[in-house]
Amino acid sequence: MATKTVTSWKSKKVYQLLAPENFDGQGIGETVASDPGKLMGRTVNISLGELTSERAKNYMNLVFEVHDVKGDKALTRFKRFFIPVGYLRSKVRKRTFKLDYKRELMFGGRGLKLKLMVLSRHKVSQEQVSQIKARIEEVLAEHSGQDMEKFVQQTLFGKLGTDIYKKIKTVCPIMRVEVYGIEVA
Repeated sequence: MATKTVTSWKSKKVYQLLAPENFDGQGIGETVASDPGKLMGRTVNISLGELTSERAKNYMNLVFEVHDVKGDKALTRFKRFFIPVGYLRSKVRKRTFKLDYKRELMFGGRGLKLKLMVLSRHKVSQEQVSQIKARIEEVLAEHSGQDMEKFVQQTLFGKLGTDIYKKIKTVCPIMRVEVYGIEVA
């Protein structure tokens, strides 16, 4: 019978996970590993409400990925943001128009997939839909000149959704604009 080698907990070390600098580099959890190299690529899921101490943002989930280890600190970078499907479904009611908009943006050679939805309680014609999409494109073009971290930060705290809402409310009555997904490609 072959002998098994089992890694002991005594050989493992606790590493503190730190949020990126644009989230003030605060601690977002702990993890254990026997080798710092094994931490690379690990992900941690945390709600925006926990990160900012705002209970109103608990439905927004962020995923960070470990990219560097310094001592017992594991540094992370933004990987993904999403809102659960159950929350999105609760916003769409009977006789509500929903427009899903998906786009891939480039920021300094890095790709970013953006998903948003526009809700209206009124009928929306095809001409209005194309006008709404054109105005969304205008707002995204205005925001594309900044760096990716700033864009993500503004999107998470509602600035992008507000800017889009202000632009398209003149086309037809809009109830809500919700950015429900960002993923670094």
